[in-house]
Amino acid sequence: ETCAYMSQKHPDFSALAARIAVSNLHKGTASSFSETCRALHDYRDAQGRPAALISDGVHGFVRDSAAELDRAVDYSRDYEYDYFGFKTLERSYLLRVHGRIIERPQHMLMRVACGIHVGDVPKAIETYDLMSRRFFTHASPTLFNAGTPTPQMSSCFLLTMRSDSIEGIFDTLKQCALISKSAG
Repeated sequence: ETCAYMSQKHPDFSALAARIAVSNLHKGTASSFSETCRALHDYRDAQGRPAALISDGVHGFVRDSAAELDRAVDYSRDYEYDYFGFKTLERSYLLRVHGRIIERPQHMLMRVACGIHVGDVPKAIETYDLMSRRFFTHASPTLFNAGTPTPQMSSCFLLTMRSDSIEGIFDTLKQCALISKSAG
């Protein structure tokens, strides 16, 4: 945090702060994507009930293609984020288990790619690589939800009202609330 504060004096301090923060995250997280996915899938809630944080389909895909997917992940790219960008990922996008961040930024990007291209390893790796090299990114709902049991990935919805009545208005309001629940 001292380095982040010092970035007001020189922008290189932001890069240094980010590298320290990334290094600290790497020390406390699994070193392979497939291991992280297993932990996310095997998650249990506070009462000990199964509460998988990634879908069965994505988990099976990652398990069956673990060697290839793990080889494709380039953790050095985590160090390319500036401090603000990295802290935004930590605060809002990286998945947690019992309040502790379990995903690295590269894990999140590979999870998104696998969620979109489940069953197609070459496409998943291509999408991961392009996102990881910052050719493009997806909207927040995709980054939040791809690969999870609730894979709502759209950020824009158009709804029509069923009827111009109290029931129709509240049915539409309920639809809006359900969409908003998943970051849509």
